[in-house]
Amino acid sequence: MNHEIPPMNALVSFDAVIKTGTIAAAAQMLYVTPSAVSQRIKQLEAWFKAPLFFRHQGKLVLTEMGKQLAETSTSAFDQLLSATHHLRSSAASSEISVSALSSFAYLRLMDALPQFYASYPDLSIHLETDNTKVDFRSHSLDLAIRYTYNPSQEGLTFDKIADETVFPCASPALIEQLGTNDLKTLIEQSAMIVDVSPQLVNVTPGWQQWLGAHSTEVSDNCRQLRFNEYQFAMKTAIAGQGVILARSVLSKAEIERGELVRLSDKALPSASSYYLVSRKDVPLKPPAREFSKWFLATFSEKN
Repeated sequence: MNHEIPPMNALVSFDAVIKTGTIAAAAQMLYVTPSAVSQRIKQLEAWFKAPLFFRHQGKLVLTEMGKQLAETSTSAFDQLLSATHHLRSSAASSEISVSALSSFAYLRLMDALPQFYASYPDLSIHLETDNTKVDFRSHSLDLAIRYTYNPSQEGLTFDKIADETVFPCASPALIEQLGTNDLKTLIEQSAMIVDVSPQLVNVTPGWQQWLGAHSTEVSDNCRQLRFNEYQFAMKTAIAGQGVILARSVLSKAEIERGELVRLSDKALPSASSYYLVSRKDVPLKPPAREFSKWFLATFSEKN
């Protein structure tokens, strides 16, 4: 059938000339050179074996053949454009844009997403990782997952997901290797794994607070392994490289699977909690509303 269809690039150029009125303007519209547009028009005229334009007082005027083709091609391109816009809008409306803390996305959300897709096979998620203050104005977002001690920002709604506590953990391999589950011994004979994620500054108890609260003294010379992303710190602990001050929300699955062992029943509370954030002034589109319901049902400590 290909030989029965005019060259598509030539038809596009023909339509552009009709819409703009000149070869030069059509070239600008199509991001090509005027000579390229002229060549394509000649190609189309050769295919029809008839002229489509003639010049009158310096202007391009359609011939009778050109007028007939213009009526059909303009209608066809307009229908195609309308259908394309509709399809793109439909695709966009089924996509949910979510900004999440990298640690939460990696350690909690990714494992749960197959459940979401199983329940909502026609929806898709565009996931961005971001540890900074959420900004719906400069990012096209539906929802955000954040960790904060101050759940109040003008124009935003904060739905609490969970509070968090911290407590020391080590891998079973490290405990077995050193033959003890004594916190002081484990740290001094391996390493103290320190999470220095920027969002934790001044809001989550660190090793100094934990050791002070439980009257435990550790040598100042003990080795420290420092990470600015919790997922890397935790993976290092699972590998048996040291003791971590685990975060209850992010380490839940690893503790349940036995990859980490709690070294104390005591825990210190964090000043921050996890929240699902949305805009007050913009209603969630239906797919985002479904994701919000699923997310809160899956991760909220109240459920």
